[in-house]
Amino acid sequence: MKRFWNKKKVMLATGFALLVAMPFLIISEKRLPMLTDNTLNPYPEPEDLAASYIQKASENYFYREFPQASENYRKALAIYEERKDIHHVATTYNSLADLYVWAREPEEAEKHYLLAAQYHAKIPDRLGQADSIKELADLHMELENFKKAEQRYIESLNLLKDGKANRVLGSVHESMGHMYWKANRIPLAIASFTHARDTFEALHYNLGVEHMTNVLNRLNKIPNTRHNHALRGPSDSEDYAIH
Repeated sequence: MKRFWNKKKVMLATGFALLVAMPFLIISEKRLPMLTDNTLNPYPEPEDLAASYIQKASENYFYREFPQASENYRKALAIYEERKDIHHVATTYNSLADLYVWAREPEEAEKHYLLAAQYHAKIPDRLGQADSIKELADLHMELENFKKAEQRYIESLNLLKDGKANRVLGSVHESMGHMYWKANRIPLAIASFTHARDTFEALHYNLGVEHMTNVLNRLNKIPNTRHNHALRGPSDSEDYAIH
C-alpha cells in the first residue's frame, strides 16, 4: 500500500509538472519555424523588383559576398535608370562604391562615388552630393593620399557653404579632423574637431558633442583625459575581389 501511494504521488507530481509546462511547450512549438529560419532578413521580399534586388544585395554585402552583391545592385540600378529615378540611381551608385571600398578596389570605389555625386547633382541634392564626395575623401584618407583627401573634403565643404548645421557638415569636419590627426597636423585637427563639435551641438546631437569633446581633450593634452580613439576604416578586413 505504501508503495502504491508513493507511485500515485509520483504520477500526480508528473501530471502537475506536465500541466504547468504545457503552455511553454505550445509556445516553443509555435516558435520553431523562426528558429529554423537561417536568412538574414526574415521579412517578406519586397514586391517592387528593384527594392528586392537591393535587399538581396544588402544581404550579400553583410556576408561579404561581394560579387553577388555587385550583381544585385546593378540589376536594381538598371531598373532605376529605366524609371529615371535619379535619387535611387545616386544612392545605389553610392552603395556600390561602399562595396568596392570593402572589396579593396579603390579605383572602382572612386569611380562610383563620383557617379553618385554626379547623379545627386542632377536632382539637385547638395547634401547627397557633398556626402558622396566626403566618402571619396575618406577613401583617400585611409589610403594616406592626404593631399587628394584634403581637396575632396574642401570640395564637400564648398557644397555646404551656406553654413547651415546638418549631419553631413558635421561628419565632413570630423573626418577632416581624423585626416589631420593621422597626418600629424594637430592644430588643424583641433580646428576641424572643434567645427564638428559646434555643428553637432547646433543639431543637439549630444553623443557627437561628447565624442568630439573627448577627442579635443586628448589632443589638447588636458590632464586626466583618457580616450582610446582609433582611426576608422576597413584596413583590417580580408581581401575580396569582385569579378
